[in-house]
Amino acid sequence: MKRRSLTLLALVIILLSGSIALAEDFTPLIAFDQQLFPSFIISTASMKSAPPEEGLEVDPAAPVIIGDRDGLLGIKFVSPKKDTQVKVTITCDEVMEVSQFSGKLTNKGKEHHVYPKIKYRFTKLAEVTQATPVSMTFRLQIGSDISEQTATVMLRPIHDCPFLVQEGELALNTSFTFAAYVNEQHPFLDKLLREALDIGVVESFSGYQQGEAEVIRQVYSIWDALVTRDVRYSSITATSVKAHSVACQHVRLIEESLNNSQANCVDGSVLVASALRKIGIEPFLVLVPGHCYVGFYVDEQKERMLAIETTMLGTAFEEDEEYDTMDLLEASVDEENRFDESWPSFSSAVVAGTTSLAEHQEKLASTTEPEYMLIDIDAARDRGILPIAFRGKDKFVSNGLDESDAAEEESAESEDAEMSEEMSEESDEESDEESDE
Repeated sequence: MKRRSLTLLALVIILLSGSIALAEDFTPLIAFDQQLFPSFIISTASMKSAPPEEGLEVDPAAPVIIGDRDGLLGIKFVSPKKDTQVKVTITCDEVMEVSQFSGKLTNKGKEHHVYPKIKYRFTKLAEVTQATPVSMTFRLQIGSDISEQTATVMLRPIHDCPFLVQEGELALNTSFTFAAYVNEQHPFLDKLLREALDIGVVESFSGYQQGEAEVIRQVYSIWDALVTRDVRYSSITATSVKAHSVACQHVRLIEESLNNSQANCVDGSVLVASALRKIGIEPFLVLVPGHCYVGFYVDEQKERMLAIETTMLGTAFEEDEEYDTMDLLEASVDEENRFDESWPSFSSAVVAGTTSLAEHQEKLASTTEPEYMLIDIDAARDRGILPIAFRGKDKFVSNGLDESDAAEEESAESEDAEMSEEMSEESDEESDEESDE
């Protein structure tokens, strides 16, 4: 199975775009099985394209591609004449501003694929929570001749993450999109870390500054905080719409995983990865067929790796039940801080994840195994993969009580205290009056 870099995305689009032949003049090109994935669009908005592969032969019969070579929306047509001006316009108010490409056709009788640079409305894309169809208008002007078509495009929710685009033997691996769900700047993380500090496994978060043992303690403190919040594994991964040539998965955003205390394998992995990156410990995501888990570098030089099987969040162990462990874990965390509710599951999760990482190391390093990927979050950020920003109105739920409820309860307690004090003073005054009598 062959795999190509993102710079060849347009070639995949040629194969996957819907042939919506509503007129003989041109055909709209709509990538990803005629669907738009906001998660992919947002995450790649500032992505740096990889350089073209050396030695890659160009088929002389291949179409001429002009405009945004990594574009998802375009038009294909056969040039009617040489040295002719062309203008392609695509409009869809729901997701973009009017987007145009203007240029000159240099080859008569040659098939051209033109991709305007799309001016996406990123805020609106991030707010899409349910799959919905949108009407998109494609307009082609060659010289003075103008033709126009309208196509229906399925807009996928922000939760749907495409990770593999397949057509025959050609596979485009888009699993880097999972890195967009890792959001180290999410406002909920500061509060989660505050809860972790209050528990007392560590006194502060210092990243790699105090050595490997302290790194282990910091990772465990985050796991313990999630267990204390009763975050549990939930196997929901299905998406509401199917794309025959695009493999994708539903991923919860951080606020949903924390407030609803549920996380599938990807949800839990991006949540833990977000918290780790927030405190200066570099994480990575591990993808194997049908599964995902999180890993982290134990040292700043990235020479030692451990992984965590996040599906074990919320796993309960009996008091005397045996669990898997390793010497590094036992040596790093004092026994008094190994809490019964979280230590057995954490230790077992690290052993399980690290064992799996070792077993799949060869395939993860291969360039011919698109279903096996190690996504280094720091490297993804260097490539320009953006996190999906928190735009919701959700409030952080603190151990089952959100901030507004906590404020109301504090106010109510204060009023009760004042009332109790007033009643006590009245009672004292009545007692004094009875004594005088």
